[in-house]
Amino acid sequence: MIQRITMTLRPLFAFALCAVSMAGMVVAQQSGTAPAGREYRLQALYRSGIAQNYEVVEQTTVERTHSDSSQKTYERKVTYFVTVRCIESLDGIAKLVVNIDSLIYAFKAKGEQITYDSQKDITPKNFADLNNYIGPLNRTFELTVSPYGEVTKISGDQVEYWRDYLQQNSADLDTVVYSIWMQSLDRENLLQYGDLQKRVIPGLRKAVDSTWNHNLTLRIDGVVFDGKVTSRFASYAGGLYSLITKDTIPVRKKQVVHIYGIPYLSTVNDGGAIVDNTLTLSASGTINEVTTVTNAWFRAKILNEAFMHRITTTTQWKLTGQYQW
Repeated sequence: MIQRITMTLRPLFAFALCAVSMAGMVVAQQSGTAPAGREYRLQALYRSGIAQNYEVVEQTTVERTHSDSSQKTYERKVTYFVTVRCIESLDGIAKLVVNIDSLIYAFKAKGEQITYDSQKDITPKNFADLNNYIGPLNRTFELTVSPYGEVTKISGDQVEYWRDYLQQNSADLDTVVYSIWMQSLDRENLLQYGDLQKRVIPGLRKAVDSTWNHNLTLRIDGVVFDGKVTSRFASYAGGLYSLITKDTIPVRKKQVVHIYGIPYLSTVNDGGAIVDNTLTLSASGTINEVTTVTNAWFRAKILNEAFMHRITTTTQWKLTGQYQW
C-alpha cells in the first residue's frame, strides 16, 4: 500500500516541480531577468509598406566661457515630427524613406528669444541657429540599413539638389551662412534625427547582461562627437528589450563649426561627451523609444580667441503611431 501511494505521488510531485519552474520563468521574464543562457535576437525589423511616426524632442542648455572669463548661456528646445517609411525589405536589408514633417523651435538667451513653428509660421525667422535645424525640414532622404543596424547608404534627390545649389552659389553667400546650411544637410545631421538605431541594436542573438562594442556618432549643439562605445542588453520584460549605452566619446577634432553668438566660424581643438542612452525595442522589432542624455564639452578657437563650451542635451525619440501606406 505504501509503495502504491509513493508511486502515485511521484508524478504529482514532478508536475508540481514543473509548474514551479514554469512560474519562475514567467516571473523572471516579467522582472527582466531571462532564464540562464537564453538568448534573444536583437534586431530592428522593417516591413515593406509599414511606416512609423516619431516625435523627437531635443532640449539643450549651454554655458560658454571665454578667455577673459566672461560667460554666455543659452537654451534651446527643438521638436521634430519624423516619419520613417519602409519601401523595401529583403534578407534583413531595409530601405527607409525618412521625412522630417514639421518643426517646433524655441531658443532663449539673455536679451533674445526666438520661436518658430513650421505649421503656423509662413516664413522662418532670420536666425542663424534656426538654420541648423530647418535645413532638412521636408527634404526627404533614403537610408539603406543592414541587418546589423548600420546605415550603408544615404541619399536623397531633394537633399542633393540643395547641396548642389549651395555649392554653385557659394561665391555669392556669406561663408558662415554657407557653412550652416551645408552642415544642416550633411550626413551626420541627417542621421542624428533619422537613424534611431545608431548601431546600438546588434542584429544578433544576445543574452541579458551581455555586451558588445560598436561605433557611435552624435551631433550635439551642431558639433560632431564619435568613437567606440559598449552597449548592454539590460533587460527583457513585457515583450520589450532594453538596451543601454553608458560610455564616453571624443569630439571630432579640427571640425569647423558655427557657434551661436559668434560671427565667425570656430575650429574645434578637443573635447568629449558622456553618453547615457536607453533604447527600447519591441519583440516584433519596432523601436518604441530612445532617450539620449549627453554631457559634452569642447575647446575651440576663433582667430586668437579660445573658449570652453559645455553642453547638456536630452533627446528623446518616441513612437507615436504606426500605419500601412
